[in-house]
Amino acid sequence: MALSGVKMTEEVWLTCVTHSLSTETEEIMGLLLGDIIHHPQNGNAIAFIWGASPQTRSDRRKDRVETNPEQLAAASALADISFFLSNLVSER
Repeated sequence: MALSGVKMTEEVWLTCVTHSLSTETEEIMGLLLGDIIHHPQNGNAIAFIWGASPQTRSDRRKDRVETNPEQLAAASALADISFFLSNLVSER
């Protein structure tokens, strides 16, 4: 199923813009955290981005944009915790 749209919070938008403007002369990398919301009535799916995790570069060479495994593990843990908490809230 293809996405018909993407929505993100203002906080995510500002995080991405701030990250990109803070390193204007370098490529950047980050992870977006979110969910896919399916609408069975019309068959559409929308990505809802609720979190952003900017990553710092571990390699300063111009032709490399790499991050260290610890940063990726921390972002993955953040996504897992957020998923768990959102399920707790929705079950109430």
